[in-house]
Amino acid sequence: MEVLLPIFEKNPHKSLTAEYICMPGESDSAPVDESTERQYGVEWARLQPPGPLSLFLWSTNPEYRAGTEAQRRTMLNELIVQFQDRVQKGEVKSARKISKSKLAEALAITVENASEENFEALERVVSSLGNVQWIRIHENEKKITCIPDDLRTWRRDFPILWVRERYRSAGEMPGRSGFGFPQLSRWIGDREHEGFQLEYPVATGTMEQVKEAWNKLGRGLPHTKNPKGRPLKEDYAVALGKAEVFV
Repeated sequence: MEVLLPIFEKNPHKSLTAEYICMPGESDSAPVDESTERQYGVEWARLQPPGPLSLFLWSTNPEYRAGTEAQRRTMLNELIVQFQDRVQKGEVKSARKISKSKLAEALAITVENASEENFEALERVVSSLGNVQWIRIHENEKKITCIPDDLRTWRRDFPILWVRERYRSAGEMPGRSGFGFPQLSRWIGDREHEGFQLEYPVATGTMEQVKEAWNKLGRGLPHTKNPKGRPLKEDYAVALGKAEVFV
């Protein structure tokens, strides 16, 4: 930790350094026990400390995964400093404007204390600066969310991460080297069959534009709740947005 002190002293956000809390019975001196289980076609391990930053390191850095609790906290603090500096340089790419100060502040917020606004900002920082994207499973609500939230912006050359239980359980797909967008489409379909819901992006444009784009796909009329049976603009926009995800 001593080697980090000069770095923190130069960091304009040094007062925002995160505090990570050990769970009862955990040790700082021993590797974190991560027994795995398989569910939803994904192999899961307990993520400690929890959070998007920890998910990023766990999924991309073998040393972090094998480290002790103390080693992980050191690596997390180093990453916070690096990401805060990159935030100040304007490196975060996001469709929604969030101030640099809000993004830097979010990096130091613990899972236990994060508001929804903080959490959204933190997820955007990690996804943008880490060049990663992930699926988040909300088991109680039977819901799936995506980071970034618009699947149409996902990159096929970026890794896909998995998380659940408010970032307390990280996962990876067995044989992940062969897992891509076609497999992701089937995986999402399987979860929807199990009752999970995913909010797809909605296409934008005039009625004529979205209808023309939908008709080019040759999939017939979209589903509608219109009692007259005639699809409305929103029906075309919803159907087209979902179809565009895996085009």
